[in-house]
Amino acid sequence: MKLENNSKDLPLIGLFGGAYDPIHNGHLMIAQDLITKLDLDKFFFIPTGISVTKKKLTPSNHRLNMINLALNNKKLKVSTYELEKSINQEKSFTIDTLKYFFKKNNTINFFIMGSDNFLNINTWKNWKELLHYSHIILIDREISKLSLIEDKQIKELYDRHIEEDFHKLKLKRNGYIYKHHINFINITSSGIRERVRFNEDVSDILPIEIETYIKDNNLYKTSGHEM
Repeated sequence: MKLENNSKDLPLIGLFGGAYDPIHNGHLMIAQDLITKLDLDKFFFIPTGISVTKKKLTPSNHRLNMINLALNNKKLKVSTYELEKSINQEKSFTIDTLKYFFKKNNTINFFIMGSDNFLNINTWKNWKELLHYSHIILIDREISKLSLIEDKQIKELYDRHIEEDFHKLKLKRNGYIYKHHINFINITSSGIRERVRFNEDVSDILPIEIETYIKDNNLYKTSGHEM
């Protein structure tokens, strides 16, 4: 698929998938940082429907409710695309989600992922086609893991598509990889669930609305979830 030119006036959209079990301050900090520094017009949280890796997830209505409670910025949105697919027992594959957003609107989409996940991107469905439908923004930590790419094909993809000038990503709808540095955020959903299960304080890592929702709905009081 050819890269599309003359797209400099199209809306800039962030796409951030995940289980969000629960959504936490780390997710929100990443979203706000990208909105501010890259001047994104919208930022979509995309909660997983049925996990490809067979993670046991909290029912989707709770995860969706918590995301909606966390949307404290008019640019923050939630997409139920993958949740709706799960109604028909369809798994959540990133390639399908990116195709959906690419075809739905004439926008420039940025798929956001951690640099550590990129090291294993060759395990994803049709991974070489992801850049046909969006750009990829790699969230990189203080100590970058991107120098540790061992797989030859992943390294080839990275070297061929990496672009340091974000302005160039605004000129085409797809095809670039951009590395965005962010301060280390040591928060995980699995860690939150464990702290809740043992009645430990989570006020430093969760918005108060989410903390209250978890308590009111008695979530995470038993083990069995994965990260």
